[in-house]
Amino acid sequence: MKRITLTIVTICIACVGVADAESNEALEAWKAYATKSGNSDHAKWVEEISKPEAIALAKAWKELRGYDAHDLIAAAEPDVPAELKPGLTISKGNAANFPWLKDYLPQQTYESLTSTDWGTIGQITIVPTNSYYLTQAMHDATKEMIAQNIVPSVNAKGELMNPDGSFTLLDGVTANAIPFLNPKDGMELNWSYVAHAVGGESLFFKPIRFTACTGGANAKVDRHYAADLWWQKFHGRGLVEPFGDVDGKDDYIEGGSIFFLEPFDIRGLAGVRQRYAKADADDDFRVFIPSLRRTRVLTGSDAQDPLASGLEVTWDDWRAYWGKTDPGKFEYKLTGEGFILALPEVGHVYDPYKLTESQCSLESVELELRPVWKLEIVDTTGKYVYKTRTTWVDKENYYMQYHVTTDPRDNIMRIWDDVRAFRPATGEAQWRFVMISNFVNKRFNFLEMWPTWENRAELLGEEKFDVDQLRDYQ
Repeated sequence: MKRITLTIVTICIACVGVADAESNEALEAWKAYATKSGNSDHAKWVEEISKPEAIALAKAWKELRGYDAHDLIAAAEPDVPAELKPGLTISKGNAANFPWLKDYLPQQTYESLTSTDWGTIGQITIVPTNSYYLTQAMHDATKEMIAQNIVPSVNAKGELMNPDGSFTLLDGVTANAIPFLNPKDGMELNWSYVAHAVGGESLFFKPIRFTACTGGANAKVDRHYAADLWWQKFHGRGLVEPFGDVDGKDDYIEGGSIFFLEPFDIRGLAGVRQRYAKADADDDFRVFIPSLRRTRVLTGSDAQDPLASGLEVTWDDWRAYWGKTDPGKFEYKLTGEGFILALPEVGHVYDPYKLTESQCSLESVELELRPVWKLEIVDTTGKYVYKTRTTWVDKENYYMQYHVTTDPRDNIMRIWDDVRAFRPATGEAQWRFVMISNFVNKRFNFLEMWPTWENRAELLGEEKFDVDQLRDYQ
């Protein structure tokens, strides 16, 4: 990652000359690029970010944060390579001509482009930097938190607390807020990342498909899975009904659930995990195993296991990172900031990637320049599946752009990269695509999601978060 330190003063200088309220710099850059590329997908994306609601929401979040991505890039412009512009195409054949590229990608991703024996990316095309943000409800909650001078803090247990002793992510005023817009250390950055959650209040994939590949550079599909998946924030809701608090979830921050549809041998496998706000309360974590006709109560150590055979997704890897914050077991470090090239979150309109015929590698991807903080979570017990989790957290939406883990022997283990289905008019985001590479066993997983947006109030009832009811879903 290219490290460039920026101050708020520098950022504000860069704010001068920003496009007026009817537009913004991201929109103007995309208009010019779409005209030049002639790509109908790019034109459709311009239509989405041109909507008045999208422009207004981007402006509101910029004012709340004090910057947007283009401000940060403009302030750092003397240090950004002149060649790093929309339209630049990089492949194995010409990557050596851009020695700066390795500074803007995780090492393993860079090697995936340049290596001949471990190649998962054929070609990169640079597209304009977008402006990302969260929902109006999250904006209003964050703004109200600041107006009321509520300053969250993290106690010795690692719990995120309000000054009155309430849990920040349970309290009606702060539950939907980003607690630290400009985090000062690793723990604050961790909690803002956690508060981002899934970029909305209710998520439903119908379905999510997992493709498991083995064989390294000559990988072939080993197995397919399909499932329906749900996730819900339980407090401070202002976008999708039920508004306010979800009944019966007083002590939980959030919950996620999954029901496997394919293959036949595991059809009906169902899992529900709900996160307590209290640090010393284990997640309510239950899995129904259809072959045994039994429900098993799982513990924190079980969360380190893959969801199913051949999958590189553990229960703790939902949304890239769903481990419980615990300073008694992990150290949280803010190790840097700067810029990185990452997949654009345009999955609501089009797919910025193309799979090869084998479905086990990427023929091409689009990447954009993103401002990020670098978060490192280190296991201090020697008992966790990952020794370190390194996450590049986006400075606009507080979600990760890359997630890299090492095993207990310090070997690079898994890299998570994804495309969000970001809806500019509402600020919501679900997922469209995830690629997970395991560098120890040379396995790939490709996950494709089909988000559901309509009727989520009815489709995410209490039965989706009770495994004894979910087991009868289909």
